[in-house]
Formats: sequence, structure tokens, C-alpha cells
Amino acid sequence: MAVANALLYDKMEEFKSSPLDSPLWADGDGSDDVVQDMTFTRVWEINQAAPYSVSIIVYAESPLTHRLTELIRATVSVANTF
Repeated sequence: MAVANALLYDKMEEFKSSPLDSPLWADGDGSDDVVQDMTFTRVWEINQAAPYSVSIIVYAESPLTHRLTELIRATVSVANTF
């Protein structure tokens, strides 16, 4: 769980530090795999309707069944003005 928390936090920070017109936001939904003793899959879903929001989900792959299990999920709303 500690690794999953760190992976979610890192991706949230990446979105937080990128302006809304950056390629990170413009490229839309995505995913990546991170291997740290086991394989984690990090998925992000961007809602580009105002206000923007991003959901990030971290899954772990079972070494025996190769099935993904959701470990943590977070969604935040983002606005370019207060």
C-alpha cells in the first residue's frame, strides 16, 4: 500500500505542477506500469469539461493470477482561476 500511495501522490503532483494547456492534460487518459518488487499499473482519466478533474487509480498485478486489484483511487477537481 505504501508504494501505491507514493505512485498516486507522484502522479497527482505531476498534474498539479502542469498548466492546463500542457500536453499532460491535452493528451487525455493514460496509463503506465511501474515495477517495484511487483508490477503496479497506474491509470488516469481526465474530464476536460469545466471544471477539469483527474482520477488516478493504482492497481497491483497478482503474480499468480496476473489479475489487477485496485489498491487506491483519488479524484480532484482543477480550475485555472480561483
